[in-house]
Amino acid sequence: MFASSPPGVELEPFDLAAPGPRQVLVRNQCTQVSAGSESNFLRHGPTSYGLPESQPRANIGYMAVGRIESVGSEVKDYAVGDRVAVAAPHASHALVDLTPTAAIERVPEGVSDAEAGFAILGDVALHAIRRARLQIDQSVVIFGMGLVGQMTLQLARLSGAHPIIAIDLDEDRLALARTSGATHVIAAAREDGVKRVREITCGAGAEVVFHCAQAASILQTALECAADRGTVVLTGSPPGTATITLKEQLLRKEITLTGTYESGLNEGHVYWTWTRGRNRRACLRLMASGDLRLKHLLTHVVPASQAPAVYQQVLRGSAGWTGIVFTWR
Repeated sequence: MFASSPPGVELEPFDLAAPGPRQVLVRNQCTQVSAGSESNFLRHGPTSYGLPESQPRANIGYMAVGRIESVGSEVKDYAVGDRVAVAAPHASHALVDLTPTAAIERVPEGVSDAEAGFAILGDVALHAIRRARLQIDQSVVIFGMGLVGQMTLQLARLSGAHPIIAIDLDEDRLALARTSGATHVIAAAREDGVKRVREITCGAGAEVVFHCAQAASILQTALECAADRGTVVLTGSPPGTATITLKEQLLRKEITLTGTYESGLNEGHVYWTWTRGRNRRACLRLMASGDLRLKHLLTHVVPASQAPAVYQQVLRGSAGWTGIVFTWR
């Protein structure tokens, strides 16, 4: 599946290569859409997706689930038929290099193909939770109730946060946030978010605010929602710039502003043991136990042939969709 900028998505045939000695070939059952990152490419071009300006077409996506169809001659740890989640673009097959830091995880029983691939996006949400160092009964606000926001919400609940306040323009997504475990929801289109957060937190503001939305400008509102000496965590990937009041927010309130990107975290370190692989496996375990629930968030599980129309819906705005999965059967 190739995307281009100006916006457009099309399916193209490709030749399958046989796996090399340390490779496995995965026949994908599903690929999952990371709507924020992928729409950045379609809206703003390749540089917003981490690609050079000279590459206006790319096979986007980085989440897939399938079964291993063949293995290389030196592969010992995986076998034909194993069900795995891999970091691979939208396609019917994925050829995975089994390097020490390869993004490939076995999918446990009880986790559907449609849900399992989102463990890779769950890694993003879980890393933000870890960076925030959430404590039991810390107050939390989450801006943006897309998949990253919904998973951040559920992981905050599992960490013991309270209250958990979800904010979004889309009221259907707020209804999903209730199911995900939000104690309060704020409809930003018709409510004063800062005022409501202050009311819910008895005037203090939220101790941790997660910015999971696609609008960079929300950062100022996130800072205003934060309590004195609170933390604001940039969890989404909003393009563009934000204007903030330094003195009134960062200086006087002594707010900590934290970015999350996971550079260099494929391998563990004595000072940070939470690798991306460890986060992915944690998310899969939580899915299998029922503690991390995604079924209610899957609004589109559709054949890959419908991808061009689905991306056009994504580009029109957030209405009518949340979790999108393409099937390749």
